[in-house]
Amino acid sequence: MNKPSIFLVALLLVAFAACSAFPDDAAPTSTPTPSAIPTDSPTSTPSAADELAPGITRDGILNPVALMSAHQASLLESGFVVNQTVESTYDGQPSNRLELQTIVGPAGEVAYRTAVSSGFDAEGAEAVITNDLWINTTAQISRHIEDGSTTYDVQPRLYPPESLVWFGSLQRDIQFAAGEYEVTAVEQRNGVRVVTLEAEIDRVGNDGIVDTTSTLVVAETGVIRHAETAVTYEEGTIYRTTYDVIEQGRAAPEPPGWLDAVPPSAALDVGLDIFEFDETSIELVHLHGDAVPAGSIVSVVSNGTLYEVTLDAPFRDGSRYLWIDPTGTLRATESPPTSEEAESLDKEVTVQVHAPDGGELFSISVGRR
Repeated sequence: MNKPSIFLVALLLVAFAACSAFPDDAAPTSTPTPSAIPTDSPTSTPSAADELAPGITRDGILNPVALMSAHQASLLESGFVVNQTVESTYDGQPSNRLELQTIVGPAGEVAYRTAVSSGFDAEGAEAVITNDLWINTTAQISRHIEDGSTTYDVQPRLYPPESLVWFGSLQRDIQFAAGEYEVTAVEQRNGVRVVTLEAEIDRVGNDGIVDTTSTLVVAETGVIRHAETAVTYEEGTIYRTTYDVIEQGRAAPEPPGWLDAVPPSAALDVGLDIFEFDETSIELVHLHGDAVPAGSIVSVVSNGTLYEVTLDAPFRDGSRYLWIDPTGTLRATESPPTSEEAESLDKEVTVQVHAPDGGELFSISVGRR
């Protein structure tokens, strides 16, 4: 089994002045895909007198949809802050760690998520990646920092408010493993009834062997204040997630200062790729979206040398063949060069395209045999 890389956790790729907090919960202070609450699992409806929290009685979770709906509605009503962590170990040693904080204003209209992922490659070198996501009512703007390089992306808003509430497999565990949860404690915290539930689950292999443990701490209102799940894939390989509601009743976050650095080109949707790469040329293909603006800079790193060429016209459809002429000049032409025209390229090259304002439109490192 290969050691997991940092990208197993990152990701992610794909996102709060407090009115109240939970200082008694001892929560840790550590970007997915949006999803709606599923509604197709069988449920029963306990009487209000029997409920410890929405959907929960002394017998456990009887109605997971009621619990998830109450949690989601309570958080979105007045805004919230959630901290989350994802940690993995391989062969008993720390491998990857992801820390996220999501700050969401009332009704989920404005939100800010920051995520820091760290991990070690096979040689033991550590890499740290930071992803920030700003969301308003119409747009989402992201910043990605890796290896000292910062890139931005601007898109129409894709995240519905409810997607900001959930993370990882929390919904799935509650929905499909609801019957496995048992109430292990009921107590009062600051005048609020709080229920602790624990579960042992067979998630890996469906072989009847417990490989997953999960804990939920739920307030009587249905807010899941803390959730923690640990999945053991094999001895020494464990995937652990935590989810903590740090605040409820939170004003919308202020726009981050880094928005001022976002170049206009970050809003371009430019679909580029590399199709062919032989000894003398690289075929850069425009597949879809906006044109690469005239004045953009195409760069190639080959044999440790940086070569650059400026596009004198927009590049929208078709191909541009990148090659180096005998004078050491990078060329970008509509037709491939002859073997006599072009210098030999290294077996591994890096190709980047930057807009005239400096924004990165494309970056890839490729190799050939």
